[in-house]
Amino acid sequence: HTMLVTLVGQEILRGKHIREGGVSPEDWLHYIISLLCHDIGYTKGVCREDQELLGRYATGIDGGMVSLSDGATAASLTPYHVDRGKLVIDERFGGHRLIDAEQIKRNIELTRFPVPEAETHQDRNNFSGLSRAADLIGQLSDPNYLLKINALFYEFEEVGTNKVLGYKSPGDLRRSYGKFYWNGVYPYIPAALNYLELTQSGKQIIANLYANVFQVEHEPKTKVNGTKSGNGDDKSRNNGGVEVKIPIREKKFSEFLDLNL
Repeated sequence: HTMLVTLVGQEILRGKHIREGGVSPEDWLHYIISLLCHDIGYTKGVCREDQELLGRYATGIDGGMVSLSDGATAASLTPYHVDRGKLVIDERFGGHRLIDAEQIKRNIELTRFPVPEAETHQDRNNFSGLSRAADLIGQLSDPNYLLKINALFYEFEEVGTNKVLGYKSPGDLRRSYGKFYWNGVYPYIPAALNYLELTQSGKQIIANLYANVFQVEHEPKTKVNGTKSGNGDDKSRNNGGVEVKIPIREKKFSEFLDLNL
């Protein structure tokens, strides 16, 4: 995933430089380091305060620590991985003469997802916003992404995301892919897509992305993983005096405020 994200980011920079110019070597350096390290917070033992033998790990938030149960995977660090990543950057690059740790931390912060509503997280066009775009496009344009959904479902299960979103099987996660892309991802990536259109490799990335979206949107809706697509109910609305249930998976992704991916 990290290498795909970094390669996507490099094509975004190439397109940006072709269209606008002005991408300096320093810009490239900080952007690429940001992408290479954007998910490093998932790695156990990467922070100086991590105590792997005791199952205790730095959260990156006010010096806090979290204990993981025996057998917990790195997915259990999902709620903390962005802050842990920024802590790693501070520990490794703080005070460096050439590398601006604060810029890298700003870029990593904007990969937080779902995107917070704060104004500081609404950038879509500058390097921080383009870091988020590279992360999202790199993940969803992976030619093997749909094959990885089963594993992703069980990662979500470990951290409670499935319960929040109402997913009961990997098929539920797969069926939601199209809505997730259009509602949760697309609003943050148009600028990056425009830059990718300017290079041959970028066009291939876009083709891979929409091949995944197209495949899921055109699959039979009654059978995925051999199960019917019955939807869990979340809320209801009144339609001409008749109560109509709204499936939880028809909600916009931004409505789920208690996620931290």
